[in-house]
Amino acid sequence: MLRESNVLKFVKNSSVMRPGYYIGIDPRKKLVIFGIRGTHTVYDLITDIVTSSDGEVTFEGYSTHFGTAEAARWFLHHEIGTIRQCLEKYEGFRLRLVGHSLGAATASLLAIMLRKRSKKELGFSPDVVSAVGYATPPCVSKELAETCSNFVTTIVMQDDIVPRLSAASLARLRNEILETDWMSVVEKADWKSIVDLVANAKLVVSSVQDVARKLADYAHFKSAKGSSDIAIKTEPTSVPKKVTALQKEEGAYTVPEELFVPGTVYYLKRNIDDHTGSNDNRGQEYFSLWRRHPGEHFQKIILSSNLISDHRCDSHYFALRDVLKGLPMSHEEDLFR
Repeated sequence: MLRESNVLKFVKNSSVMRPGYYIGIDPRKKLVIFGIRGTHTVYDLITDIVTSSDGEVTFEGYSTHFGTAEAARWFLHHEIGTIRQCLEKYEGFRLRLVGHSLGAATASLLAIMLRKRSKKELGFSPDVVSAVGYATPPCVSKELAETCSNFVTTIVMQDDIVPRLSAASLARLRNEILETDWMSVVEKADWKSIVDLVANAKLVVSSVQDVARKLADYAHFKSAKGSSDIAIKTEPTSVPKKVTALQKEEGAYTVPEELFVPGTVYYLKRNIDDHTGSNDNRGQEYFSLWRRHPGEHFQKIILSSNLISDHRCDSHYFALRDVLKGLPMSHEEDLFR
């Protein structure tokens, strides 16, 4: 909802760990907006999450997601001057970092990094910094998810696979599939539900296979990351550890270290009103917004038919618009303040 004249900088093209972004001004809410775009496809996102997660990559003692931490550090190094100039020019404005998907994770980690610095280092008060992420993937430890809850907000929509997707959740899904008594499932369930389950499981599996095909590219990037703008301290390795963590150990598969979505979480829940008719006679669909505690929930992948469509930007837009219809006008402005 920003006027084009209020967009001060727009970088369309992305590169590895350098997503597209813009910097703009919202005079109505007195905000400097730093918007970070996510990856182009869900499958590229899955690849990045699984292959670049690394328990050795830490931010001040907390585990973080390698790719988003690197991107956040790049923005901190290259755009802090632009941010400072904007806040100096627009006195009394606050800084709002916002993003979707991997862009949301980058925005959240950048907010955490800015909040850790002093007013003298930044040239402005760190208290003016906040972040809102849509469909944010797991990117921080539970401790960091809790400590940033006062200034980082994450919105998760229904069955979206991305906020639930990590090497740990994939390992649990694999164990669950291996341990399931499929004969009893066939006997109890109707065939349509079984077909849907298999189709959605195949979607996840094909995405994991896509990871294997692209391992070489990411392994090459990680081995060369010492030459990046800002180095991240981690042991060199030719194969990402989160992938090799899916190894047999005494007949079972070990679950890698857990990562969580950051900050306070708002869950967009899909509901069906059976009293209102629709074209397919399934009832009218509407959404409600539920607040969740940080560092909890979304550790299990839901194999539903909406696991991909619930990740889309326009899906979040229409769902939030539906929520706002049911709120008093006085509450709309304060939803994610």
